[in-house]
Parts: sequence; structure tokens; C-alpha cells
Amino acid sequence: MKRRLKALAVAAMATLALAGCGSSGESSTEGSSRPSDSPSTGSSGQAWDSSVPYRLKLPAAVLKGAFTEADHSEPDQGIASMLSGQIETGISAFAAYQPADRTSDTSGPVLAVTGVYGTVLSPVNARDQFLKILDSRTSDPEGRSTVIIGPRTVIPQGSSEPVFCRIVQEADQFGTTWQPSCSWADGSAVVEVTQSVQSNKNPAAFDLEAFAAKTAIIRNEVRSPMAP
Repeated sequence: MKRRLKALAVAAMATLALAGCGSSGESSTEGSSRPSDSPSTGSSGQAWDSSVPYRLKLPAAVLKGAFTEADHSEPDQGIASMLSGQIETGISAFAAYQPADRTSDTSGPVLAVTGVYGTVLSPVNARDQFLKILDSRTSDPEGRSTVIIGPRTVIPQGSSEPVFCRIVQEADQFGTTWQPSCSWADGSAVVEVTQSVQSNKNPAAFDLEAFAAKTAIIRNEVRSPMAP
């Protein structure tokens, strides 16, 4: 799964480099975390009660339609198996998205949503183990992932639920790249959202708060209440 996603991202970034343009969600300045008393809202616009069990249902489009699905790979159920001590009856979920207005399958940044849903026994412990598993799954067996910025807990504007954000650098057979990562964990799921960026950009200039806000929108869009 990660190998196919990395290949897609590399192709997309190469196309952007040749074109001399591209949207990576970067900013020259980094804002501060902005707590809000407003509750999180679901895709219907109603406040979401995070104590209500839900499953992950990854839609054909996220970020209010700005990104559409680009990768139909089957989720890696091995991740759910490795988290069996943290998540009971865990089921993996995965989808990759690119801008809806892309001109080809390799244009625009790649947005990936990877998660496991079920009964989460300890959200913090499950999240930490989940991220370690994903960080270890580089495209090259000899590759390595390193957190170079963060982690930071951010409460996005318009949400009362935090997201856990960092920037991860990966070195493998393709070279050295980096990407932002924001995740959340609760009693129903652990999920990581990442986005490809041009590797020649400065990681310190990336706006993690803006990416956290995107993650909060995606969180609302992928939650689907469990049937009674």
C-alpha cells in the first residue's frame, strides 16, 4: 500500500516540478494553535458526539469535494492485526486523494487517509503504536522515518477535538522526502492523514495548523455512525 502511494506521490511531484507549480498547503509563516469552544460537526453540519461509536467510511471525495479518490488499493488488514492488543475487532481503512481539478493522474499533491476502526481500548497508546507501525513501513526495507518537527497537539478552529501533528522525513531508495502528518484517536478509531509535498521546500515553513484544520474536516467527513 505505502509503496504504491509513494510511487504515485513521486510521479505527481515530478510533474509539478516540471510544470513549476503545484499546491502543497505550505505557508511562509506558522500560526499558533487556536482552541475553540465550538463542537466538531459531522458531514451533515450537526455537532458530533465523539462518545457515539462510529466506523470509518472513506468517501469518493473529501475536503468538501476539493479532493477526489485517486487510489483504490485494498486496505492493509495487517495493520489492524498488529493493533489487535489496542483495538478490538479492528478493521483497516485506506484511501488516497488528489485535487478534483487535476489535469492528469499524476498532477497535484497526494492526500492519504489511513486508519483502523473498532473498539479502541486506550486511544493514546493505540495512536502511538499505530504511528510507529506506519513510520516503519517505508518503501525500502533499509529505509527509515524520522520525526523532524513536532509532535504538536493542535485544536483546529471550529473544533473542540485535538489532532496530533508532526512532520516526518523519510529516507529510502527514492531519496529523502518529508511530509506532514496529522492524526486523531478516540474510542472508535485511530487515523493518520498525510499529504505529499515537494521535497525541495522548507519543512519549517509548512503550516501545520492549516493542515490540522484540513484533518478536522476530513475527520467529520469519514465518520459514519454504527448501525444500532
